[in-house]
Amino acid sequence: MATPLRHMPTTPLDELRAWLGNPMETDAGAQVRLNQLLQQLRQLALPELGNRLVKPSTPSTLKRFLLGLTAKFDWPEWVPWLLQVLQQEPDLGVFDEGCAALGRLELRSAREALQKLESQRTDPDRQLILRRELGAVDPQQPLVFYLGRLMEGEANPRLAHQGARGVAAVAEPEDLPALWEALAGADSLAFRLLLRAVTELPGAGQGSLLLGLFQETLQTLEDLEALESLTHQVQIGARTAARSMLVAALAARMGGQHAEIIRALQQALEAGEEGRPIPQVDLLREQAKGPYERFITDSLVVLLEGKVARFSAMVTEAQDMAAKQQIALGVTLNLLCEALVHQAVTMASLPMVQVVPTLQAAFDRFAHSEGLDHAFCRLVPATDEPALGRVLLVTDPKRRLTCLDVLGAREEDALMPFFMRAMQDSIVEVGHRAMHHLGKLPSSFPAVMNLFQSGQPEQIRTALRIFTVNGTKAAAEPLMAFLRTDVRDDLVLEAVEALGATRCPSASPVLLDLLHDGKPARLQEALVEALAELATPEAGLGLLAKAAHLKLPQVLIRALEGMLAPFPGFECPLPTECLPSLEQLITRCCDDREGEGQRLRAILATQHLYCFDQALYTRLKDTFSDFLFDLRTKGDWDRDTNDRVAAVVKELGRRSNSLGHIAGSEEKLRAIVSGLPPQGPGRGPALLNLREALQDPEFILRPELARELSAFVIREIHRSDQDWRELARLCEIAGLTRQLDLVEPLKDIFRGASGLGLRSAAKEALVALGLDEVAITRRAPITTILLLEPSAFFRKRLLAVLMKDWDVREAGSRSEAEPLLSERPVDLLISEQADAMGDLRPWLKVQVETRRCRQVLLSTAARDTMPAEPWLLGTLYKPYVPEALLKALEP
Repeated sequence: MATPLRHMPTTPLDELRAWLGNPMETDAGAQVRLNQLLQQLRQLALPELGNRLVKPSTPSTLKRFLLGLTAKFDWPEWVPWLLQVLQQEPDLGVFDEGCAALGRLELRSAREALQKLESQRTDPDRQLILRRELGAVDPQQPLVFYLGRLMEGEANPRLAHQGARGVAAVAEPEDLPALWEALAGADSLAFRLLLRAVTELPGAGQGSLLLGLFQETLQTLEDLEALESLTHQVQIGARTAARSMLVAALAARMGGQHAEIIRALQQALEAGEEGRPIPQVDLLREQAKGPYERFITDSLVVLLEGKVARFSAMVTEAQDMAAKQQIALGVTLNLLCEALVHQAVTMASLPMVQVVPTLQAAFDRFAHSEGLDHAFCRLVPATDEPALGRVLLVTDPKRRLTCLDVLGAREEDALMPFFMRAMQDSIVEVGHRAMHHLGKLPSSFPAVMNLFQSGQPEQIRTALRIFTVNGTKAAAEPLMAFLRTDVRDDLVLEAVEALGATRCPSASPVLLDLLHDGKPARLQEALVEALAELATPEAGLGLLAKAAHLKLPQVLIRALEGMLAPFPGFECPLPTECLPSLEQLITRCCDDREGEGQRLRAILATQHLYCFDQALYTRLKDTFSDFLFDLRTKGDWDRDTNDRVAAVVKELGRRSNSLGHIAGSEEKLRAIVSGLPPQGPGRGPALLNLREALQDPEFILRPELARELSAFVIREIHRSDQDWRELARLCEIAGLTRQLDLVEPLKDIFRGASGLGLRSAAKEALVALGLDEVAITRRAPITTILLLEPSAFFRKRLLAVLMKDWDVREAGSRSEAEPLLSERPVDLLISEQADAMGDLRPWLKVQVETRRCRQVLLSTAARDTMPAEPWLLGTLYKPYVPEALLKALEP
């Protein structure tokens, strides 16, 4: 059997983008996974989160959820993103959440952002919110007052956070010595809050202090790691060998600086009872630094004094102490790494030439800090090949994968040579992950295409592997052209797998031309698999036509499964003219000689058969019933298999019976539609009867009748003389028709609904039509625009930008705009909030209600804008650059 296509690797950044593309804010499991992704990506996730926040089309519920993430992931790098979104945010609730998020960060930069917003957003409601956040601390209080509260730490977290907010408000660069001195006596919470405050101070004075503390913490962690190893060796070794182990460890650590004392100690030990080694150890104990050296000297003295029990207790205590301190110092090291990155990247107060070599040396020496690995991979220059090569030398595959994910999340073109080397990793998963990251780089496709077109078999094979792993859609056309030429046999299989991975619908003819019985078995399987994965009618019908000339059982059964996939329901049934060929293929797969044991798989595949042939369902049901009786006599039969086949037989019988009553059911539906009263008390019950008839599980809706009902729904929802209950019933009927031409009318109802009942009915109908949460809120494409701008100069500037991509008309006032809208409605009306005749807001609402425009985008200098409406796309506050308008029009 052919090797199946390996699943496409998924990186944390891929998962985050998928989550944001289909957010599940109310799903607890999805929230847990999001938290895990953010813990892995750290600040590299912010471009994705920030771009979603500033995007005008993002639902307010998702914005509030993302703003709430600042409570757990309170990175200083949030500040510029929050400031950008709050400068333009029209929703007062989201603005409130955003200001609260800035306050929660408890940073100097966050307070400066709030002060900047106070000068920009001057309407009363927003001023009240900003004064609340800025007034949370009294800037007249001295630093020592807030520092004392901060030092409460874990004993009183609420007071500690209040102190942190106060320190952010009053601390100045000259307060650095006091803050740094306080770090020494702080517990874990106070240390974290103080470190953030120190990092945010202007100036470069704290950079050298942070580097020194980083080196000191790293050295202590290495000492603790060495101490843990030494105590373990002492515990498991012979008791008589403990002294020699300790002396050897002491000589290795301190022999370079104190060679004479070590030599005297060794001589004293060799002299036996006449020697006096303790004075030499005492001399070394006075010079000992760090937990490792102190333990060796202290324990060696105890052992030389003959206190064996005390020595055993010291070993156990050292192990416990090392384990606890490693956890605490590991957290400290992670915090220091974040502080160094923030100083180097965001504040630019610490030169990269100082930070990167320090992190690089630490990366080589210490392998148990995710924060250190993240910081090094985030800052290492993409052109520094020797430094990047250290990542490939990491012995732990899991750590290599983590480093690759951090480097890949940077998405820098200059990293392409590194990922090309990483593709050759001895661990397949690591190599595939490197290929995936390579495929994400902006200029990777031209580089891989150069390999593909090189004419060298090995380079072509490398390019095909990259295309296969990444499913590179842009490679589909070159691959099809490649397969149409006289290709070497050893490359055809890999090229077919690469083309199948692209899932390109237009690949069907090329793949079908290659598929015939004379090809090698593995190639036939790869071709059938690729065609089945396309799941298009052309591929499915092509497989059915080719199957008549194929012989291999494993190819026949996959062809049967693949040709049924493009016809997933009665709304998209298998064409009637293909049914004889299908029945013949099912018979061949079920035959003991031709199918060679594929009977069960063929029976299970027919549960996905949808056609309007009652007789075929009846024949298959009878045939499978006979097979079921025969299979029950086999030795390898079990209850689970019996139940699965019986369920298929039952379902085929149900579909046959339903098709027998389809004519009568359709006649009943048409009678309900034709007898629907245009208005009055009988209209609601009639719509309810129509909905219940469509919901009948035994009813099968043919495509022709579904199109009739779709036209009926479109005609009826535009009636203006009906209440919301009748409109909700029509939405439910629309969802049951499964017709995609109803999507936009339902979206208009969903956006314009003021009541929860109608809004819920429209949303459920859109979900039934296959839309997810994001697709429901995504606006329809904008093609026509009317620009209502009293200023001729500003109108001319905006027209110059808009006319490149949209059909735009212009007006200087409402009197000019009304005849243009009456003549031809538009998708979007870009309007000032007022013109020479006064307030435009009531007039804008009338234009939407009369369907002269679908949505409105305010372009105004006024700050007292109208409250959020379903049809209000957003608000742009003058003055703004034309690029801001283009960003607001992004889908």
